[in-house]
Amino acid sequence: MKLMSLPFPLGLAVAALLIGCGAGHPKIVSITVTPTTGSAPTIPPTDVQFTATATFDNQSSRELTIADGLTWTTSNSNIATINNNGSATCVAPGAVTITASAPSELNITVNNGVNNTSMNVSGTAQLTCVNNATSP
Repeated sequence: MKLMSLPFPLGLAVAALLIGCGAGHPKIVSITVTPTTGSAPTIPPTDVQFTATATFDNQSSRELTIADGLTWTTSNSNIATINNNGSATCVAPGAVTITASAPSELNITVNNGVNNTSMNVSGTAQLTCVNNATSP
């Protein structure tokens, strides 16, 4: 992207954004998902709340959110689903791996075409979904 081809106010804003997200900011080196293991019934469907904590290259750490580019996935959505806030719901018996991923460089991206292309760092946890239904 050529900053010179943008109108002055927009070009200045993009330049400030790029400078503000430049070198010198700590990078994520690992993500820890808690709880590391969980179990929940499928009947009634019960949520398990997961959190992702990043450890940075400057030895600091903090909880990540969707605003940081954090994404949650499940290894099998037929067994458990997970939302953007890390809340997993068991829908069938079985075991799944829950994965939290975020860009190693937490750059703020405003809808201006600037994308975060840094590598993702991931952490995982295990969730076991059990059928606790009682027979009548």
